Amino acid sequence: MQHHREGEDQSIPLRNERYVCVNGVWFFATRGGKQKGPFINKQEMEAELLFYIREQKMLGQSAQQPA
Repeated sequence: MQHHREGEDQSIPLRNERYVCVNGVWFFATRGGKQKGPFINKQEMEAELLFYIREQKMLGQSAQQPA
């Protein structure tokens, strides 16, 4: 069962895996449709993905704070 994510109040979009291995190297896709990578293994890709998510959350929070 899928749940709403923070900031989602409409119908829940179809979600699929956002990472892929091509020719032995790993990539992940952002919500904006860009690919990040290549990474030498899945563990490196997952670590970078978590860093990317944290970074995007921090950017979103700082954009919402009054100047």
